[in-house]
Amino acid sequence: MFLLVGSGLLFHAIYLIDRQYLGFQADHLLTARLALDKTRYPDAARQSTFLRGSISQLKELPGVEQVAAASDLPATAPGSVTLHLKDQPEVAANQAPNALDVVVTPDYFQATGTPLLRGRTFSDNDDTTAPRVVVVNQKFVERYMNGKEPLGKQITLEVSGATSEPSEIVGVVANVKTHSQSTRDDPEVYEPFLQRPVNNFSLIVRAKGDPNILTSALRSKMAQMDAELPLTRVMSMPAVIEAQKLGNPFFLRALGCFAAMALILAAIGIYGLVAYSVGQRIPEIGIRMALGANSRDVLRMVLTEGAQTSAIGALVGLMLALPLPRVFSAMFFDLHAGQPWIYVVVAITILLVAIAATYIPAHRAAHVDPMRALRQE
Repeated sequence: MFLLVGSGLLFHAIYLIDRQYLGFQADHLLTARLALDKTRYPDAARQSTFLRGSISQLKELPGVEQVAAASDLPATAPGSVTLHLKDQPEVAANQAPNALDVVVTPDYFQATGTPLLRGRTFSDNDDTTAPRVVVVNQKFVERYMNGKEPLGKQITLEVSGATSEPSEIVGVVANVKTHSQSTRDDPEVYEPFLQRPVNNFSLIVRAKGDPNILTSALRSKMAQMDAELPLTRVMSMPAVIEAQKLGNPFFLRALGCFAAMALILAAIGIYGLVAYSVGQRIPEIGIRMALGANSRDVLRMVLTEGAQTSAIGALVGLMLALPLPRVFSAMFFDLHAGQPWIYVVVAITILLVAIAATYIPAHRAAHVDPMRALRQE
């Protein structure tokens, strides 16, 4: 009971994590990683020019709906940045608010299918000549805005290697999970690529159909743009998410094997115990049948006693398993394993297995020859 409840809780928790909504549309996305050589693209202007040209060329490929770029793919644990909010008191450096920081091109939110909740996203006009702007997620508003209207508020990002200038919040988008294997929603800030270009970024291509079909076309087009440019990690977004599971599939298979072994051992143990008990009670059963008990009465008696014994064991196992959700939450970060219905399902399963294991010796007991049993006595 204890092992099966633990397995059931972990199975269900991992199942929910694997199938949770990540905050964006991962299907039909093809991704690739680019690293611009600093000797050939030494400044922000050349980096921006190359990326603009690349996106324009990729949009012309047949089967392509949208093309964007980002410093980090969604739900892949991007880096964080310290920030300061205007009109809020100064705090110590180790207590300063922080948020995930992603640099994106104007079509990023449309390409990834991240919903816009308020305001606007970026445009081609948000370049180095325009006032600095950012887009934040809903979690950022909940944690740092204290119920105030976020649009128009000024924040300053402490980005290494960049000037610390105030940026205006112009939009709020839905939360995207920090990591595909986590249920966390962290505050997140999006910066326009044209205002803070980076030389290492990911291309994001939304296809009309299977994104893997565009792999060769993507490589060819980027080779035309720059034959020396290394294009790495070319894979669909679902494949990226699958790669983040690490050992989860193996862990689930091992867990399933242990759970099945526990169920089999329980059945064997119950069968052996009841069979031995029935063997010891053959004379008693014979006397009962000689005094008028029929096969159905004997069968019911043995099944009832076996079920009672199993119910006691299941109750003890249930009591031991009650703290498991808290134990798992402490051992596995962000794993919400509390599911009361699993306890009921496992208990019913255990009792059904117990009844099945009890039936064979009970059936034998119900067909004992009273005369043979009395002779043994």
